Amino acid sequence: MQFQNLQMKRHFVSGKFIVGIDPSKEKYDAAVINPNGILQRTTFTFKNNHDGVQSQLWFFIRQRIKSCSPEDTIFAIEASCNLWQKLAGYITSQGFTVVMINPLSTHKARVLINHSFSKTDAKDALVIANAGREGYFDLYRIHPDPVKAMHELSITYDKLKKSLSQAKLRLRALVEQVFPEFCVILKLNTHTALYLLERYIIPQDFLNANILEAIQGMGKVSRKQHGLKTLKKLQEAAKNSIGLSMDEEQIRAVRMSRDAWVAMIRTLQIQQGRILEQLITMTKSCPYFEILTSIKGISDISAALFIAETRGLDGFQHYKQIEAFAGLGLKHSDSGKYRGYRHISHIGNNRLRSIIYLMTVETKNHIPEIRIKYLNRQLRQDRYRRNIVSCSSNLLKLIMALVKENRRYEFREESVKELEKLENKIQSIQEKKTKKQYKKAS
Repeated sequence: MQFQNLQMKRHFVSGKFIVGIDPSKEKYDAAVINPNGILQRTTFTFKNNHDGVQSQLWFFIRQRIKSCSPEDTIFAIEASCNLWQKLAGYITSQGFTVVMINPLSTHKARVLINHSFSKTDAKDALVIANAGREGYFDLYRIHPDPVKAMHELSITYDKLKKSLSQAKLRLRALVEQVFPEFCVILKLNTHTALYLLERYIIPQDFLNANILEAIQGMGKVSRKQHGLKTLKKLQEAAKNSIGLSMDEEQIRAVRMSRDAWVAMIRTLQIQQGRILEQLITMTKSCPYFEILTSIKGISDISAALFIAETRGLDGFQHYKQIEAFAGLGLKHSDSGKYRGYRHISHIGNNRLRSIIYLMTVETKNHIPEIRIKYLNRQLRQDRYRRNIVSCSSNLLKLIMALVKENRRYEFREESVKELEKLENKIQSIQEKKTKKQYKKAS
């Protein structure tokens, strides 16, 4: 039956009063509608503090609902930023059911009230209540404390990652001003580049560098991948650099800026490592960790972040639920004979979507169930990113199958044989293309 989930939600809220709440930093706006969808009296406001939540909220509700009880009253709260979490937790502790309304639902339904795109907090409260009555909500779930802790660490790790990327870009902008050739010879996101920039920044610094000391340091940091050869390239480039010419005060300012960005990068890297170490330690006690890491291509880091963002996989029964949660579900546009182009929705958990993408990139090189689909799509049309996203459904399907069966991944002979045939087919196609190109060239 189509839209069965929506019908179940509507059946769940039927015959009940719904309190719609629009959260904000200083106050909450609320509206109460009866089982018929009629607004009870007017919307009201209560403060975002102890007195507002403990006294004002219940005072206004009792004016509108004579017998306010958990059996006949549901609270609908818009899930905007983190403003809803404290209130939702408190109301749930009082025994009431809380449902979460997506801000996208509020945005789309706002115009339906008075055919106007105008936005007010009172109007939003009524829109939220109506969305709850129509079944456009998700039930508020209370997760165990360890799961909450893992999720918080995952969020912190992602924010540190963004800050680290920003600091590196700022350092790069500085280097490109004073010694742009450095970015051509060495990648700035390497340990060797950071080691050198801690000590040298302008071309003259590299020309005056202590060669023995620099070579030894580069060798340790890069595990002997860089040394005298790299340093000579840098010194040759420094002789004819097109970087800005500066006086002593400007050089001093550049070095101070360099010290600030390098120190920030070092600090963020240390904190990121600590967060990851703690997160991996916590997720190793989860039964899904060994299942995920048994799939070649999924590292401890990827497994830990995936478990933290899905909050343990306990709330999912089908792989398509994870797809929808991550914003990987397909948007269809079909009407009559028209069949529109399909895209992923992007409406979901951005962090989880990024993790799934990275996991698919790695596993498509090793796991037959994923690589077969990837190669078949590449044969039809060479679109790397689109094909990786498409293969992510196979990875999630595999993960959910292993979780349900509670077993580690094992290669299946039939899949390996099928992959071998496909690899041979691709190899023969590539050989034919090479021969054609050779004939044209000759």
